[in-house]
Amino acid sequence: MEFKLNSTDLLKCLNHIYGIIEVRHTLPILSNIIIRSSDDLVNLSSTNLDIYCSESISADINIGGETSVSAATLYEIVKRLPGGSDVHISHNEDDSLLLINCGRSKFKLSTIKTDDFPIINDSDLNINFVLTAQELSRMIDKTKFAISNEEARYYLNGIFFHKAEKDNISLLRAVATDGHRLAQYDIPLPQGADDIKGLIIPKKTIFELRKSLDDAEGDINISLNENKIKVSFGNFKIISKVIDGTFPDYTKVVPKNNDKNFSTKTDDLKSAIDRVSAVAINEEMKSKAIKLILNQNKLLLSVESQTKGFADEELDVNYNQDDVEIGFNSKYLIDICNEVDGEDINVSILDSISPAIIVDKSDENSFFVLMPMRI
Repeated sequence: MEFKLNSTDLLKCLNHIYGIIEVRHTLPILSNIIIRSSDDLVNLSSTNLDIYCSESISADINIGGETSVSAATLYEIVKRLPGGSDVHISHNEDDSLLLINCGRSKFKLSTIKTDDFPIINDSDLNINFVLTAQELSRMIDKTKFAISNEEARYYLNGIFFHKAEKDNISLLRAVATDGHRLAQYDIPLPQGADDIKGLIIPKKTIFELRKSLDDAEGDINISLNENKIKVSFGNFKIISKVIDGTFPDYTKVVPKNNDKNFSTKTDDLKSAIDRVSAVAINEEMKSKAIKLILNQNKLLLSVESQTKGFADEELDVNYNQDDVEIGFNSKYLIDICNEVDGEDINVSILDSISPAIIVDKSDENSFFVLMPMRI
């Protein structure tokens, strides 16, 4: 095997497929990247048994072939090479070494034969549809912050994609929740997705896919069944198993009777929360509660720390209903504010013990629920 390619192209490809690899694995081949060269392309692939990534890049091929090399070592070398430089790579099966030459730099890396490298089969994916890169990126961005990290409730460790109905319109909906907050984003149901039953895409897959979408051009092709999903565009593809579990009926936690509504400037609310929360920095999560007190066209935000003091700030809001106060985790509230793109944010509450609904007034597709805290 012998070929030449551009270091910038190689690094971009590695950035797309390197993140899923578990460096220390009982199966040595799973710590490696597979390199295959043929025609005018070099294909790099990786897997951790649950996720498989593959991407091809243009190269000048002298001799085709394949081998595998330590992912961590190759990545650390390539990211240190001068951008835009020519990289010459060759492999001689006789000595089992991968030779990398770039300028005056030379590397010799140990290799492993690719015979035992597992590939997740994608021939049985029967649901196929297309999204734009912007649509898929936005669905992920607006929900991924609410993914749970709690291992005991593993079925919350991802984003739930499913078909939904709203005002007699069919939608593709993404939902994530950790039990304290819920994020939801809708797009019109794409052609071919009518039979989607619902699947939970794992957090690791979500985050690795999102990184790659920044470089996506054109349509994003999605294929899936009840056990797996494949996302592909250009010369890149990622195949992932889905979480084997049942996502809870999240609609039961969405309040239906919140009758107290206020609107304010998103940036003003976020900045005020950030300022008053400064007195609780470095304290336990339970101490990061922020109290919101609503009265006529005024919102008072206050934070109290038993060891550090007290802070409050008043904002002008559009509110002319009964006085009410409610507590939230300040970090969770800021997280939601960060996903509101519009100038104005709208919050609906019922009382001090019921969940709040938060919406972006500029984007009717996004929707957030935040559980209150007792203060």
